[in-house]
Amino acid sequence: MLRDIYFISNVVNWITSLLALAAGVLYCYRSYNPPYLKIMPFYLLVSIGIEVLVNRFLNQLLDFRPFAHQPDARITLYNLFTPFELFIFSYFLFQVIQSPLIKKIVIMLICLFALFFVQYSVQKGLGDSNDIAVVLESVIIIIPCLTYFRELFARDEPVNLVREPSFWMVTGIFFYLATIIPLYMTRSYLDAHGLSGVAKSLSSINNFALSITYFLFIWSFTCRIKKS
Repeated sequence: MLRDIYFISNVVNWITSLLALAAGVLYCYRSYNPPYLKIMPFYLLVSIGIEVLVNRFLNQLLDFRPFAHQPDARITLYNLFTPFELFIFSYFLFQVIQSPLIKKIVIMLICLFALFFVQYSVQKGLGDSNDIAVVLESVIIIIPCLTYFRELFARDEPVNLVREPSFWMVTGIFFYLATIIPLYMTRSYLDAHGLSGVAKSLSSINNFALSITYFLFIWSFTCRIKKS
């Protein structure tokens, strides 16, 4: 049963990621959409590219295993994606929040994260799963997400949230990162106690959460489509 859920979660995640990329390419560069959306198709393209290269489910489905003899390559690419995602999300959030203090705090935290990531990678190698980095990235990004919500609902003028791209983008990012924090905090514990099968099955949570986030991204990309 758990294997079936994991399979379904991978299929759903793969379909929604492709839909999000297609919507991003079609709509993020339209004149009626804000400039901060232009970075998202690039983020989605990199994310999908890494999955095609190293995701075991996709490798089996596509019969494409470029790193079959390099098992550490899979973990290495996922580890490198973590700081990439941190920088992309930070760039986007800096465009939609106003607080100079929060921006300075986030920049300081990113610098500390970079030092930790380099030190961890040197000590244990990029081929060692760095779940701590994912948790730290999530905590750092959640800070400007919460700041955005505070600033949004403190505005004097009313905002039509249904047609506000930044609201759906931030909601998607916040939902995904808040969901995976418990998963990545417990995965190492499960692996250490011989419960790697359970840890793998619980990865379906990550896939479903990411699928919901992609749906919210699609809504963000398309919510300002001009009606005829």
